[in-house]
Amino acid sequence: MRIGFITDLSEADFRFCAENRIPCVEYNFSKDLDAIGQFDAVKRYMKKYGVDFSTIGMFGRNYISSDPKEAARNLQDAKALVDLCQDIGAPCFVTGAGHPENRTLEENARRAIEFFGVLMDFAKDRNVKVALYNCHWGNFAFGPDSWRILLRELPDLGLKYDPSHPFYDGRDYLQEIVDWGNRIYHMHAKGALKIGGKRFEDPPAGMDQIDWGSIMAVLYHHGYDRDINIEPHSGVWLAERRYDGILIARRHLLQFIASEI
Repeated sequence: MRIGFITDLSEADFRFCAENRIPCVEYNFSKDLDAIGQFDAVKRYMKKYGVDFSTIGMFGRNYISSDPKEAARNLQDAKALVDLCQDIGAPCFVTGAGHPENRTLEENARRAIEFFGVLMDFAKDRNVKVALYNCHWGNFAFGPDSWRILLRELPDLGLKYDPSHPFYDGRDYLQEIVDWGNRIYHMHAKGALKIGGKRFEDPPAGMDQIDWGSIMAVLYHHGYDRDINIEPHSGVWLAERRYDGILIARRHLLQFIASEI
């Protein structure tokens, strides 16, 4: 396992990686693909500082839209990012399943299976895996009810798992990792904290209420040997203490890893 973080693509982030022996990063797109234009420079940073990409992601897109033009445009953008994964050597593309749009779970799943089938065939030819994220952002398939359908019908589809989402939803994240750990292709380490029964903010892993040691035990049980990337999130941890938070989380997680490979 290796511990990285979500980058903003700046050279400063890659320099920070080299200074702190952080081997990997990821980047996530949402509304547009404008940042693709930065990747000629990013490839130079990767070589200069010895850092690689765990994943490229795209969040919030509606691949199962009732508007066929919107669905087709989003599929084309997803394919463009799979091509980017191949170009930079990122082994995995992460995205959601699409917006529910007041349809039944079964109808949403049917549409998503069709979408992922096309995307995964495209990705397989480029030696890129596809993983479904487990947050709610533009994604009806954030939990086990949906996974039982999608992952059964799509045996090569994986999960990008972030335990903060089930924690805030009131679900048992450890049980979900027990049940689905063999399908996890990528992990996010984002802290989660409730005070007085309410969400406070998302501090670094190790300063929160997620049981990271037990998570790592279950991941080892499943033979997980991929990357875990820290997601700075909310308030001060995205601003002046962003790098501090990454280092705090990384130190906490590294105690459970004998060596980064």
